[in-house]
Amino acid sequence: MDTVIHILAILLGLVALHLYFRSIVRVVLINRRERDFVEQIARLGAVSIAHALARRTKDYEETQRIQAWVLPLFIFFAVALWFLLVQLSFMLILWGLRIEPNWGYAFTASGSALSTLGFKTPPTLLGELLAVFEAAIGLAVVILMFTFVPGYQASVQIRERKVGWLYARTGRRPTTSSLLESLQRSGQIERHSEVWEDWEQWFRGVLETHSIAPILVYVPAIYRGTSWVGAAAAVLDSTSLLTACLDPKHTESARICREIGCAALKRLAIELNPKIPADAWTHKSVDPNLIEHFNHLFDRLTEIGLPTKPDKEECRNAFIALRAEYETSIRLLAQSTLMPVEEPWILPHPRHAEPVSAPPTIA
Repeated sequence: MDTVIHILAILLGLVALHLYFRSIVRVVLINRRERDFVEQIARLGAVSIAHALARRTKDYEETQRIQAWVLPLFIFFAVALWFLLVQLSFMLILWGLRIEPNWGYAFTASGSALSTLGFKTPPTLLGELLAVFEAAIGLAVVILMFTFVPGYQASVQIRERKVGWLYARTGRRPTTSSLLESLQRSGQIERHSEVWEDWEQWFRGVLETHSIAPILVYVPAIYRGTSWVGAAAAVLDSTSLLTACLDPKHTESARICREIGCAALKRLAIELNPKIPADAWTHKSVDPNLIEHFNHLFDRLTEIGLPTKPDKEECRNAFIALRAEYETSIRLLAQSTLMPVEEPWILPHPRHAEPVSAPPTIA
């Protein structure tokens, strides 16, 4: 019976070691999204701590300052969980092979090898070989994880370049109105296709990086008081407005940008809220304010001289249908990233756009 228990301990240790290798490959090495329990636990722990602290303040800039700790906490938790998993697996193997007489000695011997401190080396040749192998794993965890930190930071920096571009042109509150007014002032409204092609690339980049590493969704904007979710909402509202109101031959770039953006945000929203029902995206907003705001912007497009469709009601219904495809995603991401729900990412009040304030400053 004692031999059976030792064999089971060895097998359990090998299973734990397999889980470690699978986890590290999924999180760090595979260039696609693979769900992993270590990543999910580390992300849950980091986000829970940051959100618990952030909910004590109503100032969005202070919230972002606290959220900046999400990525460091995630990395620390992930490394700690991987270390613990490897240490427990070798503890079971050392004890199962009778290299160490009890659990305590096996645990400290495993920790000695994993940390490369070498204060307790197993007394047999097999134990020493296992210690060398475990020490190599310990070094690999640190090297792999911290060499990927610059990649995480680069993904956020690339994301923030377009966010900074938008806020610098629309002020602290990017909306459909302020964005279109900015494009008109700069002379880009007539050739808006180039703008939406750039934003299409931005949405693709966010999808590629943030879907592989969902923890990046929680990383706040580099510029104080700004939000990448709010920027995305303003762009999707604008492209939806143009797609609904203009002739299709003038909106191909806007349509593609909107489709890519909707798909990207929906995938991220589902990743962060896996239990959300599928019919959550079928609701079509009929807020009276939305209709009023739409009428204002439709008239503004006509004043600018863009070739709008003749039937305003048809355009309004088309816009509401298009907006329903991403409204839930925006709200879920805003909730997950603690972006204030009162931020006017939706269509603005029927008035002239707010004057552009000073560009946002670096956090």
